Amino acid sequence: MTGSRHEVEASLIRPEEAAVAVIMIQTLPDGVPIAMLDAVTVKMDVKANPPDGLIVHTHYEDEGRVRVMDVWESEKAFRTFQQERLMPAMQQVASENGMDLGDQPEHRVVEVHDLVRGN
Repeated sequence: MTGSRHEVEASLIRPEEAAVAVIMIQTLPDGVPIAMLDAVTVKMDVKANPPDGLIVHTHYEDEGRVRVMDVWESEKAFRTFQQERLMPAMQQVASENGMDLGDQPEHRVVEVHDLVRGN
């Protein structure tokens, strides 16, 4: 038997796969309505102009809280989107609706082990 298990695993990784996809999970502060996320989505025009690196976006209500689950090509792609488009749009929508964005969403970023893209 030649080569270690790690050598075999490393040989299976192509350079274009080296960037690690991530799942970004957020729970918005209590009292933030889902309509706010709908308005932010419209403000950013993400359906016609999706952000670079986004694989899939979802937002939904669960147990009385608004939650977001996205899959991104990399954490860097998410952070760029967050700084350049998401936070400015959230601040503008909140301001237009008399809301305070004082509390930041609870969030986690988890590395994806495997990703299958549908047709």
